Amino acid sequence: MKAKKIFSAIFLLTLLTTTANAKVTEQQALSDQRIAPFVEITKQQGASLLPGRYAHVKEIMSRVNPAEKINAASSLVIEIGEFNSENNAYPSNLDVYGENLAPCFMTFDASGAVPIIKTYAANDSGNYEVIAEDFAVIIPEGGDKYAWLLGSTETGDVRYMFPLKDWFPGKWWEGDWESSDGSEIELDDDGTIEIQGRKFGTYIISDNRIAVKTFDGQRDVIYCIYNSTNKTLVMTFTSGPNGMGENAAVFVNDDDDDDKPRTPTMPKAPVFKAPTNSKPTFSTKPATPQGFPKFPGSAPQVNIEGVWQTYANGSQVVMQCQGNNYYVWINGQPVEMGTFQIQGGKLIGTKSTGESFSNSVQVSGNNLILTDSNNARIVYQKVQ
Repeated sequence: MKAKKIFSAIFLLTLLTTTANAKVTEQQALSDQRIAPFVEITKQQGASLLPGRYAHVKEIMSRVNPAEKINAASSLVIEIGEFNSENNAYPSNLDVYGENLAPCFMTFDASGAVPIIKTYAANDSGNYEVIAEDFAVIIPEGGDKYAWLLGSTETGDVRYMFPLKDWFPGKWWEGDWESSDGSEIELDDDGTIEIQGRKFGTYIISDNRIAVKTFDGQRDVIYCIYNSTNKTLVMTFTSGPNGMGENAAVFVNDDDDDDKPRTPTMPKAPVFKAPTNSKPTFSTKPATPQGFPKFPGSAPQVNIEGVWQTYANGSQVVMQCQGNNYYVWINGQPVEMGTFQIQGGKLIGTKSTGESFSNSVQVSGNNLILTDSNNARIVYQKVQ
């Protein structure tokens, strides 16, 4: 395949094409609370953390509800090499499954208000030109785990890069996987795959890809993102029922607890602020959403005051604790609020809807660990 055709395919897969719209400014990027809290840590550590092999995540049509889109893996794997001081860039490859590697290089610039990654590739004349320019921040997940958020400076489209070595532990694919639309996929340890309880063929694992070969010789690939925190697997398919094209769904591993089937929460589509003429907000913490009242209450025994964040199912979750009040945003949108108190290692609260909850709470350094009655654990990291 010629280079021109390779890069045309990559543009389609990764939403790297530009539009005639005005560029997203640094100030507008800073007003996005998925970006602002992580600018400083990216400036400090981004250059050293950039090299690696990444699964690429973008918005893909939901298999469960075709009217929605969820964050899921594309067919692209991005490989970024060590920094080359001769040209001040990172040699890279764009690996589209089933195609030749497409060489390119990337630059990382942390001198501005928001770090920027530029991707260069050779055109038909052999000259290198920018094919993508993105605001880029590291989103810590806890421990040494992290992901990159990329927001196009041209279109505002948001994508993610997940380090393969951190997000895909050994045997991540094995098990009996079920989706809320009734889809069932079983990946046995003998290398066979079953679909809807029927043996379908064999499979091999490559990076985050499940390459399937049916018993009659047909081949297909499933692209995956694995979340070890809630043990969900987001699978992307190249085709679907009733003429559906590329689609994705969230699967849970039924092997973990057959007596307690779980209905997965679909990741919400990111909303990156589009260019406007209004003045942006420069705050580096979420502003209290309008309409959220102030609540009375005594100070909790354990201090969880501040802004905390985590990253789940391709979405950024930010929680602000102020006095006995808490507020939660997903991808910058307010979704929940309420009051709480801490008693003997328990965080007991009431949502604004009147629903009560009780979680075990632990603060370890900059980490806030909440565990519910089903032993599902969420680890937040303090950002302010």
